[in-house]
Amino acid sequence: MYGTIATLSINPDNVHALGLLLKEWNAAEGTGDIGFVDGYILQTDADSSVVKMIAVFNSEERYKANAARPEQEVWYQKMRALLNSDPIWEDGQVTAT
Repeated sequence: MYGTIATLSINPDNVHALGLLLKEWNAAEGTGDIGFVDGYILQTDADSSVVKMIAVFNSEERYKANAARPEQEVWYQKMRALLNSDPIWEDGQVTAT
């Protein structure tokens, strides 16, 4: 498995809207055969304006193919509009669950 952990800077008032946007993505894209396994968002206790978003795919190839889809870019722009700054992405192999 392969995925990303993104650190997002967000106004705490927008966290709910981010959750709805992720649910929208799951309903539209997550049920298809794009290799998506699971995803989460975590609002940190230390700073409510920091959210960690985790997305896992069944392979690095599927992860990268999803990132290159035009539909993903449209979704990303909707997400980016909710954020204070660009996300910080950390991609890598899932080594244990």
